[in-house]
Amino acid sequence: MNRYLRFGVVLLLCALAAWGQADANKAQLSGTILDPNGAVVPNASVKIRNTATGLQRELRSNEVGQFRAVQLDPGRYELVAESAGFAATTLTGIELGVGAAVNLNVTLQLQATTQSIEVADTMINVALPAPSVMVGERAIENMPINGRRFQDFASLTPTVQVEPTRGQLSFAGQRGINGNIMVDGADYNQPFFGGIRGGERSNFNFTIPQGAIQEFQAVSSGYAAEYGRSTGGVLNVITKSGTNDVHGGAFYQNRDRRWSADNPIFKRQPSESLQQMGGNVGGPVIRDRMFFFGAAEHQRANTPAQVIFTALQGITPTAATQEAFSFFKSLEQDFKRENRATALTGKMDYAFTAGHRLTLRYNHSRSNEPNSVTVGGALNPFTNLALSNEGEEINRTHFGTVQYTHLFSPRVVNDLKFSQSYEIRPRLSNSALPTVAAGVIGTYGARSFLPTTQDDYRTQITDSLTVLAGRHSLKFGMDLSYLSTAQLFGFNQFGAFSFQNTADIVGILDILGTGGSVANRFDHPGVIYRRQIGNLLADFNARQLALFAQDSWRVNNNLTLDFGLRWEGQWNPKVEANNTTLVNRVNIDYPLGRLEVSRIQDNLKQFMPRAGFAWTPFTSKRSVIRGNGGIFYAATPLLLFSGPTNNFRTPPGDVSIQIGPFATGSTTTVYQLLRQAGVDLNASQLGSLPVIPVDVAQRAAALAAGGTAPDPLLGAALTMMAPEFYNPRSYQWGIGFEHQLTGNWIAGVQYQHVKAVHLQRNRDWNLPVPTVRAGDGRPVFNRALRPAPQQGQYTTRESNAKSLYRAMVLQTQYRSRRFTAGAFYTLSTNYSDDDNERNATGMNAMNPYDLSSEYHYSDIDARHLLSSYALVTLPWGIEVSGILRTRSGLPLNPIVGSDTDGNATNTDRPYQAVGVPFKRNAFRNRGVVNNNDIRILKSFSFRERYRVQLSAEFFNLFNLDNVIYAGQANIYGLGINATTGAAVPVDSRFMLLRNAAGDYNQPTTSQVGNPFQAQFGIRFYF
Repeated sequence: MNRYLRFGVVLLLCALAAWGQADANKAQLSGTILDPNGAVVPNASVKIRNTATGLQRELRSNEVGQFRAVQLDPGRYELVAESAGFAATTLTGIELGVGAAVNLNVTLQLQATTQSIEVADTMINVALPAPSVMVGERAIENMPINGRRFQDFASLTPTVQVEPTRGQLSFAGQRGINGNIMVDGADYNQPFFGGIRGGERSNFNFTIPQGAIQEFQAVSSGYAAEYGRSTGGVLNVITKSGTNDVHGGAFYQNRDRRWSADNPIFKRQPSESLQQMGGNVGGPVIRDRMFFFGAAEHQRANTPAQVIFTALQGITPTAATQEAFSFFKSLEQDFKRENRATALTGKMDYAFTAGHRLTLRYNHSRSNEPNSVTVGGALNPFTNLALSNEGEEINRTHFGTVQYTHLFSPRVVNDLKFSQSYEIRPRLSNSALPTVAAGVIGTYGARSFLPTTQDDYRTQITDSLTVLAGRHSLKFGMDLSYLSTAQLFGFNQFGAFSFQNTADIVGILDILGTGGSVANRFDHPGVIYRRQIGNLLADFNARQLALFAQDSWRVNNNLTLDFGLRWEGQWNPKVEANNTTLVNRVNIDYPLGRLEVSRIQDNLKQFMPRAGFAWTPFTSKRSVIRGNGGIFYAATPLLLFSGPTNNFRTPPGDVSIQIGPFATGSTTTVYQLLRQAGVDLNASQLGSLPVIPVDVAQRAAALAAGGTAPDPLLGAALTMMAPEFYNPRSYQWGIGFEHQLTGNWIAGVQYQHVKAVHLQRNRDWNLPVPTVRAGDGRPVFNRALRPAPQQGQYTTRESNAKSLYRAMVLQTQYRSRRFTAGAFYTLSTNYSDDDNERNATGMNAMNPYDLSSEYHYSDIDARHLLSSYALVTLPWGIEVSGILRTRSGLPLNPIVGSDTDGNATNTDRPYQAVGVPFKRNAFRNRGVVNNNDIRILKSFSFRERYRVQLSAEFFNLFNLDNVIYAGQANIYGLGINATTGAAVPVDSRFMLLRNAAGDYNQPTTSQVGNPFQAQFGIRFYF
């Protein structure tokens, strides 16, 4: 299908206005009208009214007495049912949460009656096949969440954890980048990096004011065909709207580091000082017609940090190492990380007389974080990265949505959404000097990828038609997104030095200095030098289209069957491949196949059938059995296309040439080659190494290859897509049981099975087939025999990784006016053969020709996961809430600590016997208590509608250490001798928790989270 025909089809579908994300940010209310004898009452009048906004929906029961109202705003409702010969029956207190499908039987009487619906009557969604958990406004407002980021509440729901690499949400054991987060039914994912909008900065800043969030629904797996772009789960968030009453509030919170405990490893206070403030207000512009809402929040934080090179502890410098040792010690210093962030939300709603509804919302966030560069993981207050290796993170987001819901009739409802989001992320560098990555010691000089700037746009249109036909609720949907991105990004912009043997502390110190056994700087065959030669520019776009059809069939009052089919297409970026010489050099046959770098295939065969059921086996409707199954696809973050689209043009975008490492014992070194090319590294001090001009680096690369005529791309490391690259896909099924025990108390059990394929990994296609070393049976690589000898490492994006997640969830929830609580225990296993979260360059496989040996426990295999919360209202205006989250230890992957097989990566695992390597993730880290937090509130009311509330919050209440193995703790050593095959002692650093003095060993441990912190605040409500 040509381009014009494709767009013609898209425009036609949009014009039909019959497709979309159905009830993505809405709710449904259904039921059956009965007479006093239990017989169905057809053609009964049903009026449903939102008690806060006055929005009313009128409909009639069908021939079997059933009614269903769709596209209702979440909130509190009352229902009035009438029929000839019977008096009106009124149900009040009906709570509809986001994504809910509440089912109620209404019994008409001969006299008028009013019945108040208990909370538990709407806690069990008896018509939904997929398990879900709703976190409401009261919990969001009153629970002790550290940071006011709405997504942090999701970790209270079953199977959800924060993956440690990028800090994103992992649903059902899936990668964080492969989930889907929606706000008001619109996509809120960062299209370039993956994960939530705001990228990695969202781990430290709110991007939407917490005061603007009404509630959210977490669906961990098995969701309906109306949802997509996730191999795991969906987080469905809605923002607040104004009502007929003017309500609002303001708050101020202060967390001072003086109220914090010491870090258990370094025995000093690392905690941030944080001030947060803001407010919100909403109300009517025209009663029952037009409403407004606005919220704004700001935070200002600074965190003391310390540069400390813990690997040098216990090292006594010699004449050979004194220069480098003293230089690193001179870099040890205290500094501050700052965090200044603001978020704003404005919203307008208009209700038309016929029941139509128009909503406009705009959200903006901005943040500045000096000395806080991150790629997603936690910012350790004690770091072996020098201050020169830091920079400033800057982020700006804009996110707007227009939604129009039109009632053609009570049985035909159309919902149209248009949203656009924009984000720009400049990242500044503290230094313009070469990067020196000194193995386990630490790094100084510029961060290798700084400075950079990146922006992206998402324009999204969804349009839906819901048709109620007898017992069937039919949904048809379309979702169209146009994505564009641009960035100036490149590694090694000022040059970068690194070392093949990253664990040899004394050897690295000797190589860095002058004199000693290595007389010149970097005059060792194990030194690697990389230099950026591109113009850093990437600018491309992609398109996503989804269509779905779904039928929710109420077979009878006890059984609902769901059937759906979803199709998603992704038109990937086009490759700029006008460097014909390089393209022809690369497009050859390799042991792993043949590359075709001038194109990236589109993904247009993503069909996803889904089915599910919800069965209430008893007439009391206090129990429900759910089952679901289907196929699901995630979207690929655009970052993975960046290098492949710009590496093969003239000039290239982000391409570095590499010199070294060379064979052990070789006299060819980085120092010697650069000196021959005109730069003597001995002439510069360690703190002022030269930025080597590109032409000089290219001459040195030519000399390394035995020539003199520079080849601009000789030794260049390239990034490309594998010939057949697919989006991630998962096969899911699950079954569960939920029961209302007593009153407002429910409990349940759920089994979930998620098998994911086509997961992304990086693999070096430009490695020769290995030979087996006789002494230890380890496959080794001779890089001099690369299939494309003129080029360096190939970072080839493949989609052949896989994972398998199986979990049993036990859950219980209690909800009443004065007490709310929930507890979720997950017992799971998670296997995979790669867990990277869209790594730009990293290779994880030990042997790229044997991926089967990588299949073992996943990096995020948390065998036991417990999340719980409670909120209680006490007398005298006191409220107490608490959170407890804990998990068992994650796997720990043993490594040798150096490149022993010659593949230019540091992923080599030790051997247990000749030819027998340790399994990936063969060991276990320590378990942690992620949260043991409490909040105490005291309210003072005056003049009826005003209230002042004082708050005291305590995070890590019991000051648990939560120390895990980190840093050098995974360095095991060779395991066996490479020559003789005999066992060798395990490296003394491996899983070393405490030193001889009984203290936590600093180079091999780290704290998860923070020590005890206290925060106090005041809030005003009206």
